[in-house]
Amino acid sequence: MLRIIYLVLMVLAFSGCSFKEEINKEANLGVVGENKPITRAEVSKMIAYNKFSLKEINELDRVIEFEDTKIDDWYDKYINASFKAGYISGVDDLHFCPEQYLSLRQAQFLLDKLNSKSNIKLKYEIEDKDKPIPYNIWVAAFEKVMNNEKLAVKEVLIYSDSSLCKKFSDNIYATNLGITFYEGDEKIIFDEKLNAIVSSDSIVCVKEIQKINEYENLKVSDVDSESVKLETPAGVRKFNIKGSNVNVGDSINIKFENDVWTINN
Repeated sequence: MLRIIYLVLMVLAFSGCSFKEEINKEANLGVVGENKPITRAEVSKMIAYNKFSLKEINELDRVIEFEDTKIDDWYDKYINASFKAGYISGVDDLHFCPEQYLSLRQAQFLLDKLNSKSNIKLKYEIEDKDKPIPYNIWVAAFEKVMNNEKLAVKEVLIYSDSSLCKKFSDNIYATNLGITFYEGDEKIIFDEKLNAIVSSDSIVCVKEIQKINEYENLKVSDVDSESVKLETPAGVRKFNIKGSNVNVGDSINIKFENDVWTINN
């Protein structure tokens, strides 16, 4: 069965968003996954993007028949794509165990399969082979064997998410890369700066998260006594800045301090 769900929201103009009131959220800042094992679901996502684009992933026939993943699970399409590409299989014929951790032994097997010419070898004692590999260690190893024609490491600035823009689904973000798709175990929100592995229109995995305290060189598209609308690479975002002395067309810097956005020129 063809997957028919694709990013309809990708074609929406971000400038047409109706903004919600900002909600404070806590983010897990710093290096991602230092003390957290990576799941087979997350690994499947990374392997899927190593071969396919998001559009191709969504359009693949669904060939998997595991009892523990359903078509509406976020990871189902990635398991299907990585399975169809011949990179990963289930723990048995009926179970994939998407939430199960990837073991060190399994990780090495996948690294060798992704790039047979690579000399990337994980160091562990033989008695530890079935212990889980930490998220950040897997990502660092994967980066060395990944398909550089499909994937790249980039800085991603998040300007808006579904909490600010009613037209965005929970997995759509406005970033410096344009309208960008992301789903997975790690939570990301607006006003964060990511070091991430990305494909053409998707964030594949997050390596590091930092809070953005300043946006630089954004052009004013509209201004009133209560707010300023600024052009970002993905469209226009409204900031609640009162009494600003700026004009349409100005390029300004804004900073976030004491829970308030202010102009910082």
